[in-house]
Amino acid sequence: MKLGAVEYIIQGSSDAITFARAKTLGFQGLEIMVTRQQLHAIGWDRLEHLKNAQVYTGLQIPSLMLSEHNQGGIAHADSEVAQAAFKDIQVAIDWAAELGAAVILVPFFGRGEIITAADFERAVQAFRELCRQAAAGVRTLGVTVCYEGTLPAADIIRMAGAVDSPAFGCYFDLGNVVGRGMDTATEMRALGPLVRQVHIKDICAVPGPCHPGQGFVDFVESARTIREIAYDGWLVLETPAGPNELVARDISFTRSHFPLPGAAWPQVGAFSWEFKQGELPRLISSFQAYGLTAVQLSGEILVDALAEPTKIPGMRTDLDAAGITVAALGAYRNLVAPDAIKRRANIAFVKRCLETGPEFGTAVVATETGTRHPGSDWQPVHENWDKASWDLLRAALDELLPVAEERDMMLALEGYVNNVLQTPHQLALLLEQYPNPHLQVVLDPFNYLSSHLLPVATRTVAQFLERFEPHFVLAHLKDVSAAGAEMDTPEFGTGVFPHKLYLDFLRTRRPDLPVILEHLPFDRIPAAIQRIHAIADS
Repeated sequence: MKLGAVEYIIQGSSDAITFARAKTLGFQGLEIMVTRQQLHAIGWDRLEHLKNAQVYTGLQIPSLMLSEHNQGGIAHADSEVAQAAFKDIQVAIDWAAELGAAVILVPFFGRGEIITAADFERAVQAFRELCRQAAAGVRTLGVTVCYEGTLPAADIIRMAGAVDSPAFGCYFDLGNVVGRGMDTATEMRALGPLVRQVHIKDICAVPGPCHPGQGFVDFVESARTIREIAYDGWLVLETPAGPNELVARDISFTRSHFPLPGAAWPQVGAFSWEFKQGELPRLISSFQAYGLTAVQLSGEILVDALAEPTKIPGMRTDLDAAGITVAALGAYRNLVAPDAIKRRANIAFVKRCLETGPEFGTAVVATETGTRHPGSDWQPVHENWDKASWDLLRAALDELLPVAEERDMMLALEGYVNNVLQTPHQLALLLEQYPNPHLQVVLDPFNYLSSHLLPVATRTVAQFLERFEPHFVLAHLKDVSAAGAEMDTPEFGTGVFPHKLYLDFLRTRRPDLPVILEHLPFDRIPAAIQRIHAIADS
């Protein structure tokens, strides 16, 4: 099987940028949404742009989508509307031949839905002629014209029998049938070889697609059915658009369920705490020497760049050239500090990181929540449990999240047993109070494993990973003291944390997450990387 995406997920400003970003994310192809204006424009400019993007990136175009047909397509009662849609598909067949696309997706939703027997018959007549043309043309052999809509499998099978052409098929969407009260696996089994291409999509209570695994589609049974019917074509994500980090999560979810090529793992990185102002060249050489491919920018290097933003483009260029991605900006400020002046300065710093993140090439800004302790940003105090402290945290988020949304960034919170966000229960409450894709989570289960939870560490960590998996945008790797996280979270391999469970989760469920080593001297990184592989392979 091959993995693709509908182009809107990528949100590039041009075909060249969209294809390049899709390749970086690991897609093998893009489904292209073509409009009537593009199809019939003199010179076919869009066609040439698409061909050039294919050549430049090596990505394929598995399919073309004619989404405008949802406003009225070949089954429409108005003959002029139906004829215009018919001509669109004729041209799209030629485009598909030029681009090597095997499928034309003809949608039947909204005003284009097939409802009456007359609608059905008009669709059959149009498909019959279009499929004849697709099957007869020398250049168009291998192009399939596919129905996608609201009909149950029995009616699609009846349509296929009436069209009677090998160039007709069904574009099967995992979510659409669920939204119409049907079962994905049952419908797919009935269709069998009529399934020519598959959309990976989930469906929630609200309209529109949601991230896979968060809705009502049974992906385990869907994957089993795909194997049963021997489908071996494209799986095309039709999931929410968003920053690379969220798209990568949906890719990992899909790979964990369907037989697709695996992602390279692990992507290991480190913090930049050890490196001082002006030491980016030393950081780069040190990272390259140890095979690190990601950095969480924090400390002096980050503060210096924010103070002189003209340096940022050059920093990004140098890091990109060295093959080092900026996994996140580590803002790490106390958002509930008891000193109001300090608290305002801290929030302003996090805000500045959110504003600047895109210039570094990352959509993630990580921070702790902080503590009300009067003399430390990391020590506990009973006041952390008070509603007033929680209200201060919410006030900070109310100020920061609009900035994240405006800049298409994500604020990733890192909880800690000594901070105001100190338990998984509180994290779940916060995510419930802020159902906002711009609020996400640093995967750092070490910080929550207090002395009280050490006796059930494996179960606690497993529940944490399962509950919050959709929200992780960055992963840390360290350990937990035998006295609990409230005492210390030392370097990886020196404590009592159940690392096998954690590393298996990262490798099988979230290989997209950069694994940032924490709390260890830089010269011990090679040993830590060896330990990662030893534990993961055990």
